[in-house]
Amino acid sequence: MNRVINAAKLDLYAAKSGLRMGLIAFLIPIIIGAMAQNPSITMLFVMVFATYLAGSVFSVHEKNHSDKLYGILPLKKTEMVIGRYLYALIVEAASIVIAVILWFIIMNFTHLKFDAFTFWISFALALIYYGFAVGVSFPVYLKFSFAKAYVFTMMPIYLILIGIVLLLRSKNITDNLGLFIKFLTSNLYLVPVIGIICSLVLMAVSAMIANLIYTRREI
Repeated sequence: MNRVINAAKLDLYAAKSGLRMGLIAFLIPIIIGAMAQNPSITMLFVMVFATYLAGSVFSVHEKNHSDKLYGILPLKKTEMVIGRYLYALIVEAASIVIAVILWFIIMNFTHLKFDAFTFWISFALALIYYGFAVGVSFPVYLKFSFAKAYVFTMMPIYLILIGIVLLLRSKNITDNLGLFIKFLTSNLYLVPVIGIICSLVLMAVSAMIANLIYTRREI
C-alpha cells in the first residue's frame, strides 16, 4: 500500500506545475458561470478542466521519459496503475471541493436563490462526467501515449452530448426521465450518492482495463 501511495505522490509531484496552471484555468469557468448567472456551468466546467489536469501527468512523464524510471523503481506495474488512479481521485476530490465553493460564490455574487435539487444534480453530473472521461482517457493514454491520443480522448464530452440529444428525442425516454426526476426530487439524498458511486465504478472498471494494458506493455 505504501508503494501505491508513493506512486500517487510521484504523479502529484510530476504534475505540480500543471496543477498550478489549472488553478488559474479555473478562472474561465468562474467568468462563464458569472456571465451566464448559472453556477451549474461553473461546476461542470471545473470538472472538465480537472479531467485535463488529471491526464496531463501522462504528458509530463512522457516528456521526461519517466517510464524508464518506473522500470528501475521497486514498483510493480499494477501498483503504478493503482497509484495513477489514486492520483486521479485526489484531483477529483480537490476539484469538486473547489467547484462547490465557486458555486456558492457565484450564487451569492449573482444573488440567485439556492436550489438544492439543481445543486446536487450538477454535483452528481460533474462527478459522473469526470469518472467517464478519466475512465475513457487513461487506458487510451497507457496504450497509445498522451501525445498521440489526446485529441481522441476529448470525445467523451461529445459522446455524452450526442447521447443526451438522442435520448431526449424519444417520448418514452422523456416520460420516464420525468418520473425519474420526480423520484430523485423526493429522495434528494440519493443524488450525490449516485454521482459518487457512478464515478468510482467507472474509474474502477477503467483501472482494471488500464492494468491489463499496462502489464502487457514493455517498458
